Amino acid sequence: MGVEVVVKDLVKIYRTGKSEVQALRGLSMSVEPGEVVAVMGPSGCGKTTLLNIIGGLDRPTAGQVLVGGKNLFLANEAELERYRLLEVGFVFQFFNLVPTLTALENVELPMALAGKPNRRERAMELLGLVGLADRADHKPDELSGGEQQRVAIACALANDPPLILADEPTGELDRASAKVVIDLLVNLSREMGKTVIIATHDQAVARETDRILRMEDGRIIGEYRPGEAVFEGAVSIEEEISRRVEAVRKRISELEEAFRAGRIGAEEFVARYTELSSLLRALELELRRRGH
Repeated sequence: MGVEVVVKDLVKIYRTGKSEVQALRGLSMSVEPGEVVAVMGPSGCGKTTLLNIIGGLDRPTAGQVLVGGKNLFLANEAELERYRLLEVGFVFQFFNLVPTLTALENVELPMALAGKPNRRERAMELLGLVGLADRADHKPDELSGGEQQRVAIACALANDPPLILADEPTGELDRASAKVVIDLLVNLSREMGKTVIIATHDQAVARETDRILRMEDGRIIGEYRPGEAVFEGAVSIEEEISRRVEAVRKRISELEEAFRAGRIGAEEFVARYTELSSLLRALELELRRRGH
């Protein structure tokens, strides 16, 4: 059975020397047990940071994350390790399979770490559910990208966790493979009653979920149901990134003007300028990567 996920006033600040980058800015959201939710937004908006904190891979600077009533902010390292192993399953963009292990051995691995019996039988059952029972003895480099991600889904389900977190699970796949993967992830999770949170910028992925949370600049800025206005007249991801580039440039210009006018001090100016410049470089790099 799935678990409720409640995030309250979440803040995450990354510090390097005297500069800092605020990845999450007082973000709040909730997901019902058994619900499949998409967190949708452009690259650099904080989706991965949010999932890493919900998954116990990173700690917040401030705020609360309650998973099944458990406050992760108060958990010690041993408790977080057990949480990651037994209570949450991860599906990453780049598959995260062990290259020297077969598909079967990769699915067995989380169960071995948890000390569970009957691992091979369970692993074969899961590979059958994702349509790869006949590929059990193949290593990752002998599988296509779509097949590797289906193995990764089986790995995420291995210890029967109530929560599944998927970070851009179709980001490295062609459209046909992406549809197979997202259908498997959503349908298997629903059949098993899992709570699922999928970070994506892909509208086709978001349409398959129960609810869409729109994220921008470290905050949730809207909530939609598939088919609602979020998709009407939707712009491409490149257009959206370009729009954010212009918005960040405007914020930098306003910051420079505030500093020249004496409204902010040098230390605050440097910190905020460094944060915005880092964000701008990341957005411009993503645009170049997409051929713009």
